[in-house]
Amino acid sequence: MAQNLQPAATAIVAAIGGRANIELLTHCVTRLRFVLKDESKVDETALKNVDLVKGCFKAGGQFQVVIGPGLVDKLFDVVQQQTGLQQADKEELKKVEESKENFLQRGLKIFSDVFIPLLPAIVGAGILLGVGNILTASGIFGPKALVVTYPQIKGLADMILMVANTAFTYIPVLVAWSATKRFGGNPMLGILLGLVLINADLLTGTQMASVISGAVKPEYWNIFGLNIMKLGYQNSVLPPLVASWVLVFLEKWLKKVVPDVLQLIVVAPVAILITSFLTFLVIGPVMNQIATWITDGVMALFNASPILAGLLFGLLWEPLVVTGMHYAFIAVNIQLIASTQQSSMLAIITIVCVAEAGADFAMAMLARNKKQKSIAVSAGTSALLGVTEPSMFGVTIPARYPFICSIATAGLAGAMIMVFKEYAVSLGPSGPLSFVIIPAQFWPWHYLIMAGAFVISLGTTYAYGRVLARRTVTEEDTIPAEEQI
Repeated sequence: MAQNLQPAATAIVAAIGGRANIELLTHCVTRLRFVLKDESKVDETALKNVDLVKGCFKAGGQFQVVIGPGLVDKLFDVVQQQTGLQQADKEELKKVEESKENFLQRGLKIFSDVFIPLLPAIVGAGILLGVGNILTASGIFGPKALVVTYPQIKGLADMILMVANTAFTYIPVLVAWSATKRFGGNPMLGILLGLVLINADLLTGTQMASVISGAVKPEYWNIFGLNIMKLGYQNSVLPPLVASWVLVFLEKWLKKVVPDVLQLIVVAPVAILITSFLTFLVIGPVMNQIATWITDGVMALFNASPILAGLLFGLLWEPLVVTGMHYAFIAVNIQLIASTQQSSMLAIITIVCVAEAGADFAMAMLARNKKQKSIAVSAGTSALLGVTEPSMFGVTIPARYPFICSIATAGLAGAMIMVFKEYAVSLGPSGPLSFVIIPAQFWPWHYLIMAGAFVISLGTTYAYGRVLARRTVTEEDTIPAEEQI
């Protein structure tokens, strides 16, 4: 098999500027990733003509070549053999990426590095939450809920909801673990910090309204004359994120000043105690207030002008994915779900990918050769399941007009979502599988909007493509090459 991949590997290396232009080499589940010395030397036209290549794009200081799962591992081995390069480690990639990123990109990268590892747990919990809601909601399979009709499954439903809610209630532990690991500290200290923030002896954040009204009397620590409220940070994202940075800073500083023989008994207790003190005194209240402002701001926008907000968010989501700014919204949505148990943005996102898929399948119908058709069908299938990067970078953005048709349709779908005031109860699957995170009362409208988005995106892309094809026959010299089908 490796021998058959030799020509493709040779062509890819040549198209990116040759061995001398490669600084670092690695790969992920679907893509070869190159850190190049001079990205201007890349011949993207030649690269896309390689049979195994399904697209290419630049992101995170890397030039990424889309190959596909499974095959990318074998092709990577052949590229390694030809170039003599070893796979770059995470620290090497981190240094190179940071040297090529501006301040905003670095901030977004932090959000990405912290919250992306949490998605399996959050999405898994979201799916279970949806299943639990299906079992306990009435009107889905009849006038009575399934747990009423079949009382023997009530215990199972209760367990499912308990497991699902755990991820959101105790999310500070997940965030602190991931953030501490990202900042270069001991993840076990991060877990301990997260557990401190949700300790059972602390007042839960949901009781703050009762504290303000006087119904609940809070307890305080008196430390050096300071009265510090014993307030927990369940369902919080920003306090553990910032507290983890402080924890790692202290851990690294203490390791520099404390003798090696004393580090085991000094570094961890001092770092965690100081961080906890600062978190309960300053970091927690300040970051909680910022999180409240963000949550209230998003909710206010969608409440004040829901249709306009849905239109803009649907229109802009895929461009945000292209720039990497969607990672910040992932954090915002995790905070929204943890604090309000709903997010209209997530409901819109479940439709956006279907609009992208419609454009892909239209491009498959318009394709002039088997490779183009195969890439478009593969990208469209992936988009239907919520993964749109192969679609955007391999199909719609290079041709431009499919991307415009897709995002315009997504904007229309977003507006319609807000006409019916839909929301999702968690992060989870997009497209046809999104019923597990969309409340049952919205299912008829949700899938009607989804079908409409697919048909409109497919129809407009195909219609424009046919017009463009006719123009190409008679006016080929006047049409930019990248717009030709």
